[in-house]
Amino acid sequence: MSTTPPAKARKAYTRVLRAMQEPGTQRAIACALGVSESTVSRIKTEKLQDAITLIYQLGFKVVEADKIVVDRSALEFMRQAALRVLASGQATQCLWEEE
Repeated sequence: MSTTPPAKARKAYTRVLRAMQEPGTQRAIACALGVSESTVSRIKTEKLQDAITLIYQLGFKVVEADKIVVDRSALEFMRQAALRVLASGQATQCLWEEE
């Protein structure tokens, strides 16, 4: 089942809000943007959800900075290659070989 862009946007919005709850985060964002903490709070409550929904409607997504994004076709290739190795028994043989 494919999740719709609005549903994905809601999940991303929740993740972003959760990340913003970390102590000092809003202050750091305010400093980085050169605005007050109240401006960051106003953006969070009035504009953030719409901005994230727009991002998802355009076909993009919000990903944590420490995550690695892989092209879908490359991921599918890796899955198929892994399945072939597992089906051939080579993986099992490698697991039990002594060095």
